[in-house]
Amino acid sequence: MTDLDMDLLRAFVRVAETGSFTRAGQMTGASQSAVSVKIKKLEDRLGSALLSRSPRSVRLTSFGARFLSDARSLIDLHDRVTARVSGPSVQKRLRCGISDHAAGGRLPEIIASLSKALPEHRLHVAVGYSDTLYNDFKAGLFSAIMVRSEDVEGTGHMAFEENLVWTAARDFTWETGTPFPLVALSETCALRRLATGTLKDAGIVFEDAFTGTGVGAIQGAVSAGLGIACLDRRNIPEGCREVGELYRLPELPKTRMTLFCREDPTIVSAILQVFRDAA
Repeated sequence: MTDLDMDLLRAFVRVAETGSFTRAGQMTGASQSAVSVKIKKLEDRLGSALLSRSPRSVRLTSFGARFLSDARSLIDLHDRVTARVSGPSVQKRLRCGISDHAAGGRLPEIIASLSKALPEHRLHVAVGYSDTLYNDFKAGLFSAIMVRSEDVEGTGHMAFEENLVWTAARDFTWETGTPFPLVALSETCALRRLATGTLKDAGIVFEDAFTGTGVGAIQGAVSAGLGIACLDRRNIPEGCREVGELYRLPELPKTRMTLFCREDPTIVSAILQVFRDAA
């Protein structure tokens, strides 16, 4: 086995944390194909597959799950040695977890704003479900997380409140009396459970018109006219509209995004301001 390249290791950790080649590429400034090439190079050097790929998901193999801890340890050791050699000007690492609903299509904008607001820190960002991020935060894997407060226990710093709305493409029509065409995330998403529970309570029969793995996928499916989604109002895609009143759909509750952070108050304030500006 040849030496392991830090760039390849970082790409692997990003994919493992986000579950997406696209998301990993957005965070590293690389294309999806470039990230895929890096993972393939690392797998060739290790002699084992790290990821199991399918059209709808990216999962760690058993070897990949074992190697993930080693990869993180190697990166941490590399960064500590670099910091000692380079002196105090080296940026401090800040591991952040962001709920997909808190960022949506504004993830690149939010990451760029966080980088500007925290110039002395080097960001490591993971996007995922609120409950998973919160459990990882409690386990010490993140310094800060921005999540939906309804999905977790504990009291953090409320960033902003947002309305949840039913949305569809402007030219989309639903014939009432036929099954409600639901566009949503997978069963593990708390927002999906909220939407389906609301429809059931209202006696509305629904069927899955599209099931995605991220808010971006949901936005794309709604824009394509596949059905109706429950989204934060700020995540309504261009060319779409609210249809709750039009179809007399049950009202949805507000949602709150909350920051949990172990860092000092200055960093807490900076992160809160970035998300409030993007809301």
